[in-house]
Amino acid sequence: MAGARAIGTAALEAYQCALVGIRASERGEMPIKPRDPFLLHDVATILVDCGIRPDECFRLRWENHQGDVIEITHGKTDNARRRIPLSQRAQSILEMRRGAVEGPWLFPAPTKSGHIEPSSLQGQHAKACKLGKVEHFPLYTFRHTCLTRWAPFMDPWTLAYLAGHRDMSITKRYVHPQEFSTRAAMEKARAALSVERSGHNSGHTPILNTETQIANLPLTS
Repeated sequence: MAGARAIGTAALEAYQCALVGIRASERGEMPIKPRDPFLLHDVATILVDCGIRPDECFRLRWENHQGDVIEITHGKTDNARRRIPLSQRAQSILEMRRGAVEGPWLFPAPTKSGHIEPSSLQGQHAKACKLGKVEHFPLYTFRHTCLTRWAPFMDPWTLAYLAGHRDMSITKRYVHPQEFSTRAAMEKARAALSVERSGHNSGHTPILNTETQIANLPLTS
């Protein structure tokens, strides 16, 4: 992310220097303004904060940006259609882009589709990895990172909805009970069993064994 931001900053600084350089001031040769210098940074931020797939990000239209959420309206299955709350920094990026780009796409490009494609980010991505001294990785990694960060703090069904997963078997790859959540679950189970065994159960609900209690508890606190 720092490398992507540095690329955009360097491009703008080079443009500003060229505006007052000899070629511009004396020869009248005006430099070409860089097109979308922070493109990679903005795309990466949306991916890592919203957990959407790269192709979903590439095809976002302004109509999909509704207040503080983005709406995904296309996908391989009905599960891909969802509304995702924006983080504050993602919201700020989209608001800045709204005033800087033209057309129906959040990320327009001179391509046949009119929006960015994987090839649109190759150059900046390679440079950013080099600047960040990290091995080159696919953009999809940002989505994996987001879902992995979310998993300990939300129930699997919410995670599956936000991720747009077609079945829970995919979501399970991200769900790993943490020590704080398992301790909280055990304390909740023990407290419930203690009340029932002490005879304070006013209803007629049968006493469940510990394994059954734990199986019915959420994975996170």
